[in-house]
Formats: sequence, structure tokens, C-alpha cells
Amino acid sequence: MRGADLINAALPDELLEDVIRRVGGGKRDLDACALVCRRWRRLERASRRAARLAASGERADEVLRLVAERFPALADVSVDERLTAAGVAGVAPRSRRPRQYARCLSPMQARSPTPYRRRRRLPLSSLALHIAPFPLDPPPGFEGSERTCLTDVGLAHLARGCRGIEKLSLIWCSAISSTGLVRIAENCKNLTSLELQACYIGDPGLIAIGEGCKLLKNLNLRFVEGTTDEGLIGLVKNCGQSLVSLSVATCVWLTDASLHAVGSHCPNLEILSVDSDRVQNGGVISIAKGCRRLKSLRLQCIDAGDEALQAIGSFCLLLESLSLNNFLRFTDRSLSFIAKGCKNLTDLILNDCQLLTDSSLEYVARSCKKLARLKINGCQNMETAALEHIGRWCPGLLELSLIFCPRIQNSAFLEIGRGCSLLRSLYLVDCSRISDSALCHIAQGCKNLTELSIRRGYEMGDKALISVAENCKSLRELTLQFCERVSDAGLTAIAENCSLHKLNLCGCTLITDSGLTAIARGSPDLVVLDISVLRIISDIALAKIGDGCPKLKEIALSHCPEVTDVGLGHLVRGCLQVESCQMVYCRQITSAGVATIISGCTRLKKLLVEEWKVSERTRRRAGPVLSFLCTGL
Repeated sequence: MRGADLINAALPDELLEDVIRRVGGGKRDLDACALVCRRWRRLERASRRAARLAASGERADEVLRLVAERFPALADVSVDERLTAAGVAGVAPRSRRPRQYARCLSPMQARSPTPYRRRRRLPLSSLALHIAPFPLDPPPGFEGSERTCLTDVGLAHLARGCRGIEKLSLIWCSAISSTGLVRIAENCKNLTSLELQACYIGDPGLIAIGEGCKLLKNLNLRFVEGTTDEGLIGLVKNCGQSLVSLSVATCVWLTDASLHAVGSHCPNLEILSVDSDRVQNGGVISIAKGCRRLKSLRLQCIDAGDEALQAIGSFCLLLESLSLNNFLRFTDRSLSFIAKGCKNLTDLILNDCQLLTDSSLEYVARSCKKLARLKINGCQNMETAALEHIGRWCPGLLELSLIFCPRIQNSAFLEIGRGCSLLRSLYLVDCSRISDSALCHIAQGCKNLTELSIRRGYEMGDKALISVAENCKSLRELTLQFCERVSDAGLTAIAENCSLHKLNLCGCTLITDSGLTAIARGSPDLVVLDISVLRIISDIALAKIGDGCPKLKEIALSHCPEVTDVGLGHLVRGCLQVESCQMVYCRQITSAGVATIISGCTRLKKLLVEEWKVSERTRRRAGPVLSFLCTGL
């Protein structure tokens, strides 16, 4: 029967709740369910599990109180002060028309009936417009108004209303103190994951979490102030047995005392990340002896040396991922210990380890045959032989990243091409001695390559791209930033042989409309495109992209002086799924072009443009979700 409700009459609440749960965690889908009828709204509110909330804005504490009352089943809550209440992508209390939007209406529009207002708001309800001020000015309405933020009162409301919280993230919540964490510990006994970033939390708060949340498995502390070793020690003494993952980064108070406690009370720890200038050998050795189940370890400890890594290699035999950052004292001897003991190592990251030479990678290559991902950044004493060892002894290598390695030459890639046929991702940044022949070796031997990223490859040209196009048919992501020798010939070869999903040509100044036309014709599934600083492309390129790339979601075309509003019109007509657009310093794009993007891209979430190009009408069209993004113009 037409108009009859055949679902509500047949389904009991329990079954309907299960249906809503199976819809998925997407906010839009859940919101759609809540709009069906009052019954569905009640059941959806009672079953929603996740929310991302703003911690700043008017009445932030009141917002959290309302959220806790309306969504009592929340288990995953993220509170971020960097967000605004209007632009947050999570649950929020229903409200009337935002004041900012109301001010944009004329008296006649303000008195118009409700359907008119609703029709004006719905198409752009999810739009976030980011504007680059020119010159740098604070956002409108910011002057003379105090910025309110979440306090312990709001956190207490959340704790009492949502006692089933399992995962809690507090990011840049500067007004939260130990009192708020105590309330969480008293009420949320099922808490398994806690993340604190840029918060001023005292020791009593961490100790209370340890005493009240015995199921805590994941703890992430980043830029946390007001705390000392005593707080972390008190936490791990009480719930260290359950901790599986611990990350303490950029916390100036962290010393060996905390690591001694972790080593003594956290035998089940599998993931550890430590970033502190005050940690020395003793703390790392305690971790190695006490946490023998470690599988992932990230260390940034300037004062630690060979003795610390010798302990890691001797006791952490299950280690699979190791990241060593800014070590100034350890030598090749350290990695020899790691290689002897950690035979299961699959991921190795070496950042700014100045004393390491080719010998260290030889030890790893000969002993760690499961190595799949290798990243070397700023290790300037490593030369060509280092990569040759990897090519000879690590046939399972899948990802290779080389960043600022000026001594590695083309011949190293001959061995990589011969021995690492499974290689899928290659990243080369500021490797000044690598030229076309290196990529030719890779292309001929690593035919499974799916991602290639080259930044500031001044010696790379069309010969390399043609070889990649002929041999690597599975290539899906290509980045060529400031590769000034690449021209349309190489790009056309790629377009004819590889259907790309992501393409970054920023700074490739020889690329013209012809090259982008080939890409538009050969990559219909293109999703991300960056053509910034291509000074000779014109509206023709944008028109071809609009015709050939209907799935495009992100585009950057900043510093393109020949692009005009006409090209944007063609782009918008074909690329209806665009969500992000950057077009700063495009001198021929005017306020009309900006309005074209706003009105034509109904899914737009981010637009980066000079402030003076945004007309008042465009601001009103953007709706209540309006924020400013400074880019240093």
C-alpha cells in the first residue's frame, strides 16, 4: 500500500538496532538513519559508537554534556581543540541556524518560511571553505572575543554520560587537568586506549588512570606537560600488565626512571615509541630486558649508544620493526647486534644517523632476509655499497626510501633491479647523483612497481619515464616534484601504458597542455592531481581533465598564471566529485572562478585561495562552516 510504514510495524527495537549497526560507522549514513523518523533517531542515538568533537567554541562544556546525554553508547571519542564546532565531522547537538549564517541574511530572507531556509543550507552542509588571508589577518569575529575551550567540567559530563568509553583522544585540550582524568578513571572502567596530545596533565591524573582503568592497552602521550616520571611510573605500576602499546614523544620530563618502570611492569608490551633527549643507555637496556615481546620499536634518544642497541639485539628477538632517529653516538657495531639477534626484522628506518656506514647495512642484509621496507634519511656516510648489499641479500624488499643520500650513485640500483624483483614502492628525495640509468635498472628488474616518487630529481628525464612506462604496467601513483628535465614525451609514455590514480607534477616546468591531455585520455580513474607551478599550462589542460577524469577528488593548481575562470568552469562540469582544491597565486583566477568552484562542486570540503578573491556572496554560499587557513602569503 502506497504510503504505508511496512518497516516499523514489522521490526522490533532490537532488530532495528542491529540493522542500524550494520549500516556502518560512516557519520553520513548514521545521520541519514536518524532522519527517517523519531523512532529511528532514538535507536540510532542509543547505538552510535564513535564521535569526533570540537573542544573549542561557545559553551564547549555544554556541547559535551548534550552529546553525552544523547549518545550514551559512545565507545570511541576524539576531542580536538583545533576543530570548530561548526566544522567537526562527528556527532553534535542539533541547533538552530548558526549566528554567522543568520547575519548573512537580509531581513526579508530571515522572515521567509522554514522550507526556504532549509533548501539554502542542505546542498553545502558538509562544505568547509579554507581561505588563505591576504595579507595575514585574523579570522572575522576573532578580534575582541575570548576563545572558550573544553574544561574538566565537560570531561566530567562525558565520563558520567558515556561510561562505556573504550577509546579516548584529547588533542590540544589545554584547559584539561588531572581532575578531568580522575573523572574518566572513576567512570570509564572499560577504557583500553588513551591519547593525550598537547595537554597540561599532572601526575595525579595519570596515576588515577592506572588505578581505575585496568584494561588499558594503548597509551599515547605527545607534548604532555605538567607531568613527571612519577605520573607514568604510577600508571604502569597499576596497569602495566595490560599495556600493549606505549608512545611517549616530545615530553621533556621523560627520563630513564620511567623506562625502568616500563621494563619492570610491562612484560606484554609489543609497541614502544620513545622520543626524549634525557633518555640514556640504562633506560633502553631496562626496556630490552623487561619487554621481550617487543615487535615494533621507535627510538629518538640522542645520548643512547651502542650498549643500548646491543641489549635490544640480545633480548628482543621478536622485533619486526625498528626506527632509529637522530642517534649521534651509535655506530655500525649497533646494527651488527641488531642483525644477529632480530632475524624477523621486516621494517628498518634510519634517520640522521651520521656515524653509520655501508658496513651496517651489510650486517642487516646478510642476516635479516625478511626485510621488506627500508628507509634511509640523511645518513650521509652511506655510499653505493650499502644498497648493493640490500640488492644481493634481500629479495623480499617491497619499499625503498632514500632521502638526502648524496653519495649513492646509479650503480647501486643495478643490484636492486637484479635482486629485488618484488619492489613495489620507490621514494627518492634529494639524491643528487641518481639519474636516468638508475631508474632504467629499476624498471627493467622491478616490474611490479606500483608507486614511484621522485622529488628534486634534477638529473631525471624522459628516458627514465619511458623505461618505467614500458616495463611497469601496474604503476598507479607517480610523483615527480621539481624534476625539471621531464617533458611531455615522458608523460605521454606513462599515460599510454599506465592508468594512474595519483599524479604529482609540481614544478615540472616543461610539461604543457599536451602532456596533461595524454594523462586525461589514459587515466580515467585519476583521483589526486597536483599541477602546481606549471607555468605554461592553460585552460585547455583543465578542460581535458574535466572531460577525461570524472573521479577526480583532489586537485592543486597553485602558481599557474595562465589558468583562468573559463578553465575552472570546464573542470567543474566534468569533475563532480572534487573535495579539495588549491589555487593560490593564479593571477587570472578571479572571484568569479572561486564562485564557480563553490557552486559547482557540491562535495567540496576544502578550498585554498587568497582571501581577497572570496566575495561576500560566496561566503554566504559556503554556509556556516567557514574557517581561515594561513599560508604565509
